[in-house]
Amino acid sequence: MTQQEKSALWDELKAAGVSFDKHYRDYTTAELRVAVKALRKALARTSEAEQAEQPVQAEQPTQPEEAFVVIDGRRYSLEEYEAMRRSPRDPQLAAPTALPLPPVAPAATVAGTQTQRTVELEPIRTDENGLIWYQDEVRKPPFAKPRGRRRIQYNDPGVKTETTQIGDYTETFEMPGDEQRIAEARVTLPSYQVGIYRDPRLPFKIHIYNEERGFDFFEVHEFYGSADLVPEGIKRKYVSSTLCYDIQTTIREIQREARELQLKKGSI
Repeated sequence: MTQQEKSALWDELKAAGVSFDKHYRDYTTAELRVAVKALRKALARTSEAEQAEQPVQAEQPTQPEEAFVVIDGRRYSLEEYEAMRRSPRDPQLAAPTALPLPPVAPAATVAGTQTQRTVELEPIRTDENGLIWYQDEVRKPPFAKPRGRRRIQYNDPGVKTETTQIGDYTETFEMPGDEQRIAEARVTLPSYQVGIYRDPRLPFKIHIYNEERGFDFFEVHEFYGSADLVPEGIKRKYVSSTLCYDIQTTIREIQREARELQLKKGSI
């Protein structure tokens, strides 16, 4: 219920034209509730001021009123409601099929060199289309090609042998030594790399490889609260070897929930 309330409060603020400083996931339900309360008070004061300024008019004869649907206190004709129901209310959730595919990284880019060891990925660049990249897509070459190798240097203390004796029992084991020599390990990098980027028009990071795209698996879990709360209508898919959520079914499910919330609010 908390997630539904948060989504409803967000929609009410966005419909009123409020500009947000942070992303949806960065706001708490309590913060949105306070903002909506302040917005409603401001709208009420504006409405009272407008009514006080309006002159008293003669009563007009009532006309038979056509059928309508009430959403957020506003009346929509059946034609307007049907058009609104079939199109996304949130411009950030535009149809993913209309989004062009981003360009593939240059052939000179070596797979595996952008691997980040932190839990939270850090952007590496923003391209000319406004896409924020965390990892470039590098496709497997169509011919035999040498892979890159990463060199890692570390301090090798060597090994020393320690012996302990308890009664007639003697045990010998190895311990790190006292040497201070530099050793080197070489790691062979992969032959391809799945791209990761964020499109400002969509709510989650996107994984892409060979024109296949999917939403980040863990960001969708965070949005719904856990893996068990993800609706059954959202399908899973693999982008290369990375498990993701299908973009079209994810957006369709979010739009369906948003419409249900709007209809529930309009019927209260």
